[in-house]
Amino acid sequence: MDIVWGLFLYSIVSGMGFDVSHSITNLNSHFFLKKECIVSAKIMNSKNLSDVQIGLDRNVQMRYICLAFPKTGQSI
Repeated sequence: MDIVWGLFLYSIVSGMGFDVSHSITNLNSHFFLKKECIVSAKIMNSKNLSDVQIGLDRNVQMRYICLAFPKTGQSI
């Protein structure tokens, strides 16, 4: 199966010492190599919280993650 890597925005709600999945959204960013996707996610995750959390509750944190899915665009 031909796969591509997609950059996703994953938000977590922090509290009581553990994190809970809140949502995941496809950013329509496609990469053919896993390494390219990971580098992009690391760059996005290194930004200051004030730059990426505009208008959000301080307890909501966002992280960029990479997921693989078929080239046709359906997530697996």
